[in-house]
Amino acid sequence: MRGPWYNRLVFAGQPDQPFVPVIVKVVEAPTKEISPADVLLGSFGIAGLFLLGAVVFGFVLGGGLILFKRWQAAREVGEEDSAVFRLTQPPRPRAGS
Repeated sequence: MRGPWYNRLVFAGQPDQPFVPVIVKVVEAPTKEISPADVLLGSFGIAGLFLLGAVVFGFVLGGGLILFKRWQAAREVGEEDSAVFRLTQPPRPRAGS
């Protein structure tokens, strides 16, 4: 097993290597400038996308509720055990007769 002294013994007789820094110059591609009009059009696009998603979600949810109510009504009509009470007020006698 090698201890912390290993590197000192192995590399003790060797001269230090000179330090040569590596310089890397990063050249970025020119970017297109973004004007306030571009930002405004982008925000209208995102708002329109949210609006379109809300409309589609509303139609899907509304259609689902309508289908559920129709299914529920069709299921209740088929039940013979259910009793329907139609409560109405009796006609009032006319004052002149």
